[in-house]
Amino acid sequence: MKSYNITYTNDKDLENFIYNNAELINSKSILIQIFSGVLNKNILLNISNIILDIIPNANIIGATTDGEIIDNIVNTNTIILSFTTFEKTNIKSAIIQSNDIYESYDAGIKIATSLKENNTKAMILFADGLHINGEELLNGVSKISHDIIIAGGLSGDNATFTGTYIIYQNRILQKGIVGVSLNSDDLIVTNGYNFAWKTIGKKFIVNKSIKNIVYEIDGMTPTQLYEKYLGKEVSQLLPGIGIEFPLIIQDDNMQIARAVLSTNEDGSLIFAGNIKEGSIVKFGVGDINSLISGSIELSKKIIETPSESIFIYSCMARRHFLDSNASNDIKYFSKIATVSGFFTYGEFYTKESNTKLLNESLTILSLSENKKINNISIDNIKKPSSFATLQALSHLINVSSRELEKLNDNLEERIQIEINKNHETQKKLFNSIKMTSLGDMISNIAHQWRQPLSIISTIASGIQMQKELGTLDENNVYNKMSKIIDKSKYLSNTIDTFRDFIQEDYVVTKINLTKEITKTLTIVESILNENDITLINNINYTQEININIISGELSQVIINIFNNAKDALILNNIKDKKIFLDLFTTDEHIIISIEDNAGGIPEDILPKIFEPYFTTKHKNTGTGIGLYMCYDIITKHFAGNLYAKNTTNGAKFCIQLPINK
Repeated sequence: MKSYNITYTNDKDLENFIYNNAELINSKSILIQIFSGVLNKNILLNISNIILDIIPNANIIGATTDGEIIDNIVNTNTIILSFTTFEKTNIKSAIIQSNDIYESYDAGIKIATSLKENNTKAMILFADGLHINGEELLNGVSKISHDIIIAGGLSGDNATFTGTYIIYQNRILQKGIVGVSLNSDDLIVTNGYNFAWKTIGKKFIVNKSIKNIVYEIDGMTPTQLYEKYLGKEVSQLLPGIGIEFPLIIQDDNMQIARAVLSTNEDGSLIFAGNIKEGSIVKFGVGDINSLISGSIELSKKIIETPSESIFIYSCMARRHFLDSNASNDIKYFSKIATVSGFFTYGEFYTKESNTKLLNESLTILSLSENKKINNISIDNIKKPSSFATLQALSHLINVSSRELEKLNDNLEERIQIEINKNHETQKKLFNSIKMTSLGDMISNIAHQWRQPLSIISTIASGIQMQKELGTLDENNVYNKMSKIIDKSKYLSNTIDTFRDFIQEDYVVTKINLTKEITKTLTIVESILNENDITLINNINYTQEININIISGELSQVIINIFNNAKDALILNNIKDKKIFLDLFTTDEHIIISIEDNAGGIPEDILPKIFEPYFTTKHKNTGTGIGLYMCYDIITKHFAGNLYAKNTTNGAKFCIQLPINK
């Protein structure tokens, strides 16, 4: 196999290039990739027609870009043509049009099914960068081709985010996927990637998202989050600047960045890939040393395997971040083999049979039909001289160097200030919810104390009367005093539980979970009895489950859920009122479930119940922060999860806690 690269200048030079390389015309198996920074459909159509007129059997795929790669040079606003001929590899090509971003998964299944053969070694796919959900696409592809290396990426449009194109033969279109499969028993395929973005600042939790659209992070819109922590000047430049400051999540021992593709009027953001609800994310920034060092190490890896052609599909953020020094990220690979590629809006990468959508990464695909390893050494390569990160960013941000320097210098300080503010705000909210719950707690304790106090009072009155009548018996006094002591201990234990609940210091301690639940149930027991609510307790109290938590906060969550269940049962006039309590474990989690038979939560309300200040109660009886704070406690303090769902009985709340290992 062999690759030939050319920068398109005019029709005549293209025709001469093809005729001067006779192998292109005579090859029975030829792949042509078009990487275009020129977003002109007529020009791209003309180029495709010229190629097909001369090479009718050519397999043409292509994408518009945010930068083009030819050998060791990075270009913009050019058109790069890569011709690759194969001797032992058959090529199969396909195109799938997708009119809706939510069809991406099905489109992935369709194109993988169209391309896969028994001896497929790799697939190269290009998809529309603005209308295709890259992660859903790859999920569909993986269902069919989980054992095949996938490469390629999402097409770009020079960071304008207005419209990208993909190319298939002599068709130029949006909202679709094009691809080829490389089918051979002899083809040697090697891939690799370099990330080099580091996380900064605090962790955030994604409160609400639907696939790749994120609506709320840490109680605010994503746009507000960017403004709060990175400044108004950054938020106003979204989505363009969002590629420089992605959100980074941990996924299967890989850090994966999610770059912003577009903004919505409600402050939500559309990202290049999915970000699940409950995900923990942090802001990311480029690390120049890791970026360059990583590329060098990756090139050393490729040298150890046969390589005749290298294709690079790299993130646009890397080009913008490095600016005029972008060639430093790719130049080492040109010492190994012929190199071509483009800068994408999202890269496709397969690791250990798991294909993922990446952002901010450089991915490479190395191909060879020859088993001979190139005799090349790059041990003496020196890192390029360092240059200011701010200068690399200034081209995109378009503000003064002094403003950029101030922004960067104050970034960590700004994040720390916001962390401190959030800590104080959170403390006030916790105090607020505790004061709100205090009335219910005192009411519960009053109900619990009423019976034992009545018994103590009755015993004391009886002893006094027997004394006055002269009928007091010593043995009877002893028995009655024992009852008083027992009831006093019960009252004392209730006070201890109450004290744990209202204590100000949040101390993590190792507790027996079943005993903690038993203690918590004593608080709600009387209120359930008073309202004729039957507790179906399915917990096996003989099992010993130890866990490191803040015991008072867990009690607070359980009591809040019980109170909500009680209110729902009363509001819906349920005759046979029941609450079911279960506790079970998995390999990774402990799950406490609390289910009522009140009929469930309306489906339009269910997704909102953990939002701050959302309530269905009257304004004089509900604060709206109960379930929100419960969710905050479980997810942030315990690193767990709190979720609700409807069952055939009613609403079921599940408290998921990680097992301490």
